[in-house]
Amino acid sequence: MAQIDPALQHTLRWEGGYQKDPADPGNYNSLDQLVGTNYGIAAFTAEDFLCFPPTEVLMRNLSIGLATCIYRQRFWARIKGDQIDNQAVANIFFDGHVNHGNTGIRIMQDVLGVKRDAIVGPITLGRLNASDPEQVYIAYRHARKLFYYKIVANRPQMKKFLRGWLNRIDSFTDY
Repeated sequence: MAQIDPALQHTLRWEGGYQKDPADPGNYNSLDQLVGTNYGIAAFTAEDFLCFPPTEVLMRNLSIGLATCIYRQRFWARIKGDQIDNQAVANIFFDGHVNHGNTGIRIMQDVLGVKRDAIVGPITLGRLNASDPEQVYIAYRHARKLFYYKIVANRPQMKKFLRGWLNRIDSFTDY
């Protein structure tokens, strides 16, 4: 069974440190305040976890311990990472869910040919573990890359992030 530590370490290579880019929608809390992102934890994710809108000070000072807690509960648990048989597949799926939110789950469901409901239930998990892990990995990697291009096509102002996104997906070379 997969473990969160390798998946989280890979994702944190791309989600390190504090940033406060006004073009990044993840940097705003529900009060529409630009408060930033830290360790890849978006303001709205921190808000959902903490049950109040985070401030810039809170986001700047977010600890790695709290970020890890959020990743475990809000991302790893939702993809049922502990029940995924293949670590490389778990790593890229976790990263996709972190980077794309529920769309990362829908992309995996498209790859697996199951109902696109953004819930990793017994059907999605069963198909994931019954499928050839290398084929799933390669197909999911490709589908994520296409999704990045679709984002830019629909929102040209996001083009400034494309090179980083492509570098991120190209860093998955386990297979």
